[in-house]
Amino acid sequence: MSDNFSRVIVADFEYEVRGGELPSVLCMVAYELNENLQHVRTIRKWRGEFDKTPPFDIGDDTLFVAYSAWAEMTCFDVLGWQHPVHIFDQHTAYLAATNVLLPRDDTQKRPKKDLASACRAYGLEGWERIDKGSMAADIGNGLWQNYGSAAVFEYCEEDVRMSTALLRAQLHRHGDMPAADVSRVLHWSNYSAKVVARIQATGMPIDMRLWNLVQENKSRCCTRITTTARSELWL
Repeated sequence: MSDNFSRVIVADFEYEVRGGELPSVLCMVAYELNENLQHVRTIRKWRGEFDKTPPFDIGDDTLFVAYSAWAEMTCFDVLGWQHPVHIFDQHTAYLAATNVLLPRDDTQKRPKKDLASACRAYGLEGWERIDKGSMAADIGNGLWQNYGSAAVFEYCEEDVRMSTALLRAQLHRHGDMPAADVSRVLHWSNYSAKVVARIQATGMPIDMRLWNLVQENKSRCCTRITTTARSELWL
């Protein structure tokens, strides 16, 4: 990675959001790292402090990193910012690493794919003093005043701190999980981050009559597809 980028930005946004609406950005924390992934500076912005452009470089010499980066790109869109040239979506990288593993037994619970679960998969622990699930829900529902801005910043920065640790881990093999294929993750992130953000913002037309028909016959369709696939394996 150091051969391609002189700086890395690891960022997280917190925002309020009502059903069916775009997020109302509350705050952002970003770590700027150098080419060796060493911390250079921390950037914190609260609502009302955002300018018309990001407070960090987003050009060809910079890699922007986030977990489920479509959420960050949606915030970029709301703030009127251009998307970074290069994005490393850590969620995409985690899926790529774990989807190559042997399938789990049907009796086993499907592992979660959120940031905390990804960190645990790499042996990283965080959020010791934070009830992450409750706080995330309260911030999204506009109840962040119950915590105060300092606590929200602390929560946001913990996500960035853990994302930074996860990035360093993802660049190396860990157990059965291979090191991230950076060039492929960058390519995939153009969709998983940038395109999904635009879809989230503009919506997607759905043929509801056909959708309802599929839902009513979903079980039969899945059975038919599975049976057909198995038959073709023996051809």
